[in-house]
Amino acid sequence: MDYIWLFEQIFITIIIPLLGVLTVYIINCINKYSKKLQSQTNNELITKYIGTLNDIIITCVIATNQTYVNSLKEQNKFDLQAQQTAFEMTYKAVKDILSDEIINILSMVYEDLDLYIKQQIESVVSMNRISYNDNWNNDENIPSINYNYN
Repeated sequence: MDYIWLFEQIFITIIIPLLGVLTVYIINCINKYSKKLQSQTNNELITKYIGTLNDIIITCVIATNQTYVNSLKEQNKFDLQAQQTAFEMTYKAVKDILSDEIINILSMVYEDLDLYIKQQIESVVSMNRISYNDNWNNDENIPSINYNYN
């Protein structure tokens, strides 16, 4: 019996077609894994950009408070018009800091990114106001502001 010929026939009729099937399977597995990694990367990127946006908003609200609002409050000149000006200053500062990439990515996440930014500014201002009022230390007459935004 010619074992070499038999082995060649088995190889040609069974092993070579199985290699094609195995190749397709491996390619599908690689594609699925690649898509999973890409999804995780996109989610991580989106999460990072949302965190960045929120940090920018918090920083801009604090900066506006320190540079504009506090001085007007000390002079008793912080009225509705000054409040609107402070809001516009903060909103402009946030928009100026955001990169085009962050804006493009987050615009896919939020239907109206501008509205989200405006709501977040109002939310941070409210949290600052509440935190400021709740943490006033009467003994030392020094405000203790808690900037915990979680």
